[in-house]
Amino acid sequence: MRFSRRLIALGAAAALLLTAAFSCMAMAESSGKHFSIVEAASQENALTIPEIAKKCRTSVVAIETEETVVYNDNSGNYYNPFGSMFGYGYPYGGGYGNRQREYTQTGAGSGVIISEDGYIVTNNHVIAGVDKITVFVMDDNGDETTYEAKLIGSSESNDIAVLKIDAQGLNAAAFGDSDQLEIGELAVAIGNPMGSVHSSVTAGIVSATERELTIDDVTISAIQTDAAINPGNSGGALFDSFGNVIGIVYAKSSSVSIEGIGYAIPVNDVKELITTMITNPESVRAQTQGSQIMLGITIIDVTEEMSRQYSLPVGVYIREVSDFSAAQRAGLTMGDIIVEFAGKTVTCADDLNAIKAEQTPGDIVTVKVDRNSRIVTLELVIPQPTQVETVTE
Repeated sequence: MRFSRRLIALGAAAALLLTAAFSCMAMAESSGKHFSIVEAASQENALTIPEIAKKCRTSVVAIETEETVVYNDNSGNYYNPFGSMFGYGYPYGGGYGNRQREYTQTGAGSGVIISEDGYIVTNNHVIAGVDKITVFVMDDNGDETTYEAKLIGSSESNDIAVLKIDAQGLNAAAFGDSDQLEIGELAVAIGNPMGSVHSSVTAGIVSATERELTIDDVTISAIQTDAAINPGNSGGALFDSFGNVIGIVYAKSSSVSIEGIGYAIPVNDVKELITTMITNPESVRAQTQGSQIMLGITIIDVTEEMSRQYSLPVGVYIREVSDFSAAQRAGLTMGDIIVEFAGKTVTCADDLNAIKAEQTPGDIVTVKVDRNSRIVTLELVIPQPTQVETVTE
């Protein structure tokens, strides 16, 4: 009798073990390709972070750009805190003299190789308006080869651009499925932070999906990650645990200075656009032409830190005013700092763009600017929207 009971107990235990085993197998088979960072090490076919870095670093390039800037030298009157960033001679609000000077403004970003023969995707804002694009491609030994890149196509509304270099046998990245992302899964960013650390690798998780983000009039439904992302990472790649590109790194939040918040454009949102840019750029040109209210100014934020350092008001500093533009007709000049537009306070470019978007062409709005530490109120006529071609062959 005791022997029978033992057999029954052993049989029950074995049944429980088999049930648990089959349950685990079923869960493994039914689980998708994406998973949380906690489970990453135990998932079949998953790569470790070092393995992702080894597989993918040579698929991400560093980009350097050059742009020739021409300006009037009115530097005799006021100290210009922006001189070190944008060349010398910009006055704070005007001055005397009209000598033209020029300098070369440099920039940096990242890009992702998408074909063995040299097609590269990056952000439009990395290459917009530049005269020269240089790409640095790293090999498996860590050595770099430089190429001059040609702009194939770009979309301002999607902040995506495609470049081409004359190369063969490159390590093209594979695109993943960004629609299947889950919050908490592994995310690895590779790029060129600060414009000087080529093929730098950072890791974190997917913090959120479908996060609406608007910067410089461009709104995207972004992937949010806590992988470290800094200036220069823009245009680089965000990889999943299998070394597939799930996002094109977009930007760090420009409105708040918080660590651990970075964004990427989901690849599913731009796969078709990228393909069409390469195969049929005229079609993309027709699709992405858009109407925008253009005031005719080039601007940069005066942050609170700049305000304290240089005794300037927080607002939007005007670097340049286009000839015959609405801004020029209103009397705005290079060096003005916009502090109010249409009755609303302006603390950054995002504020100005949001307020501008609320206006109707033909409206007359007041613009308050700080000009040489004096508030000047101007009247500006909101112009008709301008057709913007966002693809360049």
